[in-house]
Amino acid sequence: MSTIQSSCAYCGVGCGVSVSSTQADWVDVDVSSLTLTGDKHHPANHGHLCAKGERLLDSLAQPNVLRYPVLRSGKPIQWDQASSLIAEKFAQTIAQYGANSVALYLSGQLLTEDYYVANKFAKGYLKTANVDTNSRLCMSSAVSSMQRAFGEDVVPGCYDDIEHAEVIVLIGANTAWTHPVLFKRILASRNANNTKLVVIDPVATATAKQADLHLAIAPGADLALFYGLLGYLADNERVNHEYITTHTDGFDAVVSHAKQLSTDLIGLAKQVGLTEQVLRQFYQLFVQHKTVLTASCQGVNQSVIGTDTTNAIINCHLALGHIGQAGCGFFSLTGQPNAMGGREVGGLATQLACHMGFSEPERELLADFWLVDTVADKKGLAAVDMFDALADGKIKAIWIMGTNPVVSLPNSNKVAKALADCPFVVVSEITPDSDTAKFADILLPAQGWSEKCGTVTNSERTISRQRGFITPKGQSKADWWAISQVAQKMGFQGFEFDSSASVFREFAALSASVKLAFPNKIFDLSGLTHLTQQQYDDLIPTQWPIASAEHIGQQGLRIFSDGGFATPTGKAQFILPAKPVTQETPNVAKHVSVLLNSGRSRDQWHTMTRTGHIASLRASIPEPVIQLHPDKLTNFSIADGDLVTICSATDEGATPFALARVVADQGIPLDMALMSMHWSKQFSLGKGVNQYLDSRVDPVSQQPGYKCQYVVLKPVLMALQGVVFGLHDPAAQGLCWQVAQTLANGVCHHIGFTNNEDGFAYQATAHSLTWSANVHGQRLHVQCNMEKGMVSAIKVLSHSRVNLAVEPMNAFIGKPIDNVFIKQLHQQINAGNSPLICACTGVTDAQIADEINAQFDQQVFNDGKQHLQFNKALDATQSSLGCGRQCGSCNSEVKQCAQTHWQNALSYIELEYPNATEEDVA
Repeated sequence: MSTIQSSCAYCGVGCGVSVSSTQADWVDVDVSSLTLTGDKHHPANHGHLCAKGERLLDSLAQPNVLRYPVLRSGKPIQWDQASSLIAEKFAQTIAQYGANSVALYLSGQLLTEDYYVANKFAKGYLKTANVDTNSRLCMSSAVSSMQRAFGEDVVPGCYDDIEHAEVIVLIGANTAWTHPVLFKRILASRNANNTKLVVIDPVATATAKQADLHLAIAPGADLALFYGLLGYLADNERVNHEYITTHTDGFDAVVSHAKQLSTDLIGLAKQVGLTEQVLRQFYQLFVQHKTVLTASCQGVNQSVIGTDTTNAIINCHLALGHIGQAGCGFFSLTGQPNAMGGREVGGLATQLACHMGFSEPERELLADFWLVDTVADKKGLAAVDMFDALADGKIKAIWIMGTNPVVSLPNSNKVAKALADCPFVVVSEITPDSDTAKFADILLPAQGWSEKCGTVTNSERTISRQRGFITPKGQSKADWWAISQVAQKMGFQGFEFDSSASVFREFAALSASVKLAFPNKIFDLSGLTHLTQQQYDDLIPTQWPIASAEHIGQQGLRIFSDGGFATPTGKAQFILPAKPVTQETPNVAKHVSVLLNSGRSRDQWHTMTRTGHIASLRASIPEPVIQLHPDKLTNFSIADGDLVTICSATDEGATPFALARVVADQGIPLDMALMSMHWSKQFSLGKGVNQYLDSRVDPVSQQPGYKCQYVVLKPVLMALQGVVFGLHDPAAQGLCWQVAQTLANGVCHHIGFTNNEDGFAYQATAHSLTWSANVHGQRLHVQCNMEKGMVSAIKVLSHSRVNLAVEPMNAFIGKPIDNVFIKQLHQQINAGNSPLICACTGVTDAQIADEINAQFDQQVFNDGKQHLQFNKALDATQSSLGCGRQCGSCNSEVKQCAQTHWQNALSYIELEYPNATEEDVA
């Protein structure tokens, strides 16, 4: 068996993976011969993977794979034709409308080599900086804050700080779901080192439920919280005055404003939505401990005050002298596998390669290195402005690579219309099924994760090799190759790359030139400039800066530990934020409106183009859901399980998008709703949450403020709803609710009608068997369709939600209808459904209930009623079933489920045997 080391395709943790094959070589390897595990030697994960990472091989079986360039008409063409057409259209557009009439929109899914060539092409040769990336949507506020404070986009710490921290603060980060491997490491550190875990989030997330202290602050109050913390640290003489004087600027101006908040903790606590006791408890953690690590993610970044908030966090750690010290400081949790690599090469419209800006000396250096007369002379349009310019007709041609802006950008209906109206749209994708791919004039087949080779950089600045192990099928190509072909067709020199290694060497050489010219810059890959092809192929995970080839393999580097920074003065900058603000309240009726917060699902990734077709990952949340506090449901005249539309609270003329199913959740604040950002038209009739989030942005970072915008929910009265297994016509008339769910062997469709007569609700044929059933008080309509004596489809409908175990139901497809079949089908429908709790093991709520009850009975029998121990039963349950013991992302769900069933068992004893002795109970 041979093994290839690569990197995971998902979040910014940057986990290493080991892919092994039983075949003698890797030429045209059969996917069935492959196994995948975590790389035990990779410093990011030490062999651990999350549920998504464990199923990377399952992601390869895309339902529809793009293998050849395709025109909008559907006609396939050759690459030579495609690249010539793109070159011709781009050249004509620039000649007629100027360089800024074209744009590139990139992705944190691209490899660094792809990113580099794209930026060289646009900023160096097309002379436009209209090159942005979906990293703008998740990381740009952190980037802007670090640039303002440190002088450069540099994360100072590393993952090893987790083990050195006495206190870890997670703010705006549901790390248990979004970065499970890191969260597992945090929990291990707490167990080993008694580390205190604090979670700051309005929602009682899976992460918050496992914290030592959960601060359920008001939405948008994080800026005031940390602004007040700085004043509190100064009031309690906790700041490091020597460090401040020697290594920073601007402290006095910032702290004087901060003290205006800290002098009134009662008022501040009210403003941020906490009690004074909890606020003071949080602040005291910073006073009483020497090493505190604060890590933030989308909850901070995706805000109109995200940059100021992050700088408020950094201000506190600068005041403590924490930056660059073990177990201390600010850490940015990156959302995508190569968001940082993209920033290194200038992937954002607001920067140039190697962390350069648009000053004349920096532009001259880049032009000299790329052998062009000049490069783009000013910042380009960031993502939201870019698509606004597209809608306004100012951008006439756009090339989108590896991302799905029709779903992921705010005001997504406008984005879709802008692409529909744009004269020329190129999309590089692995599947033609994404919402954005539908708008392409030319659709290019990109290589997927298993096919392409290059490098990625994770959250702690570690560069890892991504190594392809599947022979590219059809004519799928690397993105750097596709761009180079177009560049050469446009007559540009400097794109004669013959491998990703040659691209990387040029990028490393550029970093060496930049470091020589601007020695205060931290980013440096000069030690990798002369890698041979074999050395590049063999490159092991290495953390930058890399000044020498001797540094290959280095890890655990902290930046700014000597107090020197990348600013012109060499000192870090305290940043005075805007006046702390709370959520703006538009002119809406509070009793019928709610703050819509966009979040993520545990087992899905972005717009689900990678994960939506994987049965085990779809099982936990098969439909779009919107979570609300139970006490809020009556305001909208809805109940748990109902379907609702979502309407803008400030735009009464807007059309509501298709439905979401209501889930009552005590962990959601009373005036908030939470909905996953993953859903798109590709998987349901709805088009996702972002079509009713407006395009407000942070004024510094230009990052959209996705969090907490007012909407109104309206109930939808369903005449019929249910599930179809087997053959189904997705275009059936009258459907208003339809979600396709991939199963282990097939697909089922969750459907709904607003009219009894619509579609095929009761349309039986000569080859159909229909009947009604009463299951636990619910009237069900069951219809089985047959072909050649075998069941081809099963439809189960009711006036309310139908709960079925979809995998066992789907197993009836293809079987003959006889008395045994009817009996078994009745039994399965009566059995209902038990929710999936653990995606890694497939363990359901019912299985946990059975095991908890068995453990309860065993303890009562052996130890007596007064010696019952829940933790002992939970540990035994997890040991027996394995749930929560693999990636750990479901730990809080497992515990909550177990607690519910444990309490039910206790209540049963108290109710049935209130005066029972131990002997009676046993």
